[in-house]
Amino acid sequence: MRRNNIRKTEALIMAFALSASLLLTGCGNSTGSKNTASNNASIVSSSNSVDNNNGSSGNQNTNGDSVNENNSTTDEAGINHDYPVMLFSYDKNDTNYEEPEAFNSEYLGGNYGEIEKIEYYSPTTNATRNANVYLPYGYDKSKSYPVVYLLHGMSGTYEDYRVLGARPTAQNIVYEYNRNDMILVSFTVFTDVDRKQESDYGFSDLTARYDACENDVINALIPYINSHYSTKIGREYTGIAGYSLGGREALYLCFAHPDIFGYVGAFEPVGGVVNTGSGETLYGNRGYLLPELVKEGGEAPLLTLIVTGDEDPYCRVSSENYSRYMTEHSIDHIFYYRHGGHEAGVWNNGLYNFLRRIF
Repeated sequence: MRRNNIRKTEALIMAFALSASLLLTGCGNSTGSKNTASNNASIVSSSNSVDNNNGSSGNQNTNGDSVNENNSTTDEAGINHDYPVMLFSYDKNDTNYEEPEAFNSEYLGGNYGEIEKIEYYSPTTNATRNANVYLPYGYDKSKSYPVVYLLHGMSGTYEDYRVLGARPTAQNIVYEYNRNDMILVSFTVFTDVDRKQESDYGFSDLTARYDACENDVINALIPYINSHYSTKIGREYTGIAGYSLGGREALYLCFAHPDIFGYVGAFEPVGGVVNTGSGETLYGNRGYLLPELVKEGGEAPLLTLIVTGDEDPYCRVSSENYSRYMTEHSIDHIFYYRHGGHEAGVWNNGLYNFLRRIF
């Protein structure tokens, strides 16, 4: 039954994600070569390890990992949440990227938090916009929580991650891996001053309107979340992740604002954030979004995770190009293949592997 539900979810997302064939050129039109990958092949690139102690605001445990104060609670299921927040560290020997069955489903008898629909003012569109806030089970205003911002792909809305099962994914990771509770925020990435529909634009103009989300995210949405919810503030407590066009924006926002975001997950991301040397076609109206991912003397993310489907006809090449660029520039990251095309199964897998390695 759970597996059937997952397949229904994947089919629903695929219906709109693949509705526009223009995505083919947006993601994968490149002169770079394709690597041949078997199912579930993986690459972990860590040529330049992140300094685990850089910028730490917490204590140090016996392994040298940065931690903050313990959050000790016991939920109705009898699970004791008495564990430290682990910062700047993930197990680089953990190369298992298989997702367990029904990982993004609510288990019978399990406890899951509320989803709150909010309204915030968009200075870019001069209008009120909606977002979903996924609270952990037992959310307590007297405590503070790390936050992950979730970005959808083409034809999506702020509701996508509800359908994808972000709430049970995050909560099940807390139960299965004894990770820390977190707040998730999903919003509509498409940001158009003219308030038209996505279908009114070709892929290049559409991409530009995804790129336009930056002002709202940095100057409106994040301040709203931090002022209305009990959040931990700082790059070590803030992540961002997205799929397809949302993966492009997640990569850009994290590397452009290293003072805000410390973790990034990009699931089959569209290319164009930085010149990877692949000769890929550019879309949007800004050329490459960044001249380089990390400025000299700048800070790389504490965790960067990129996944692509081994049969993705759209964004496999752009994903490989990002990974190659990061390896060449000694940017520590995780890159792996998951069997599948440009589809929800890959995005769900990416979100699962990203969330279980942060906080």
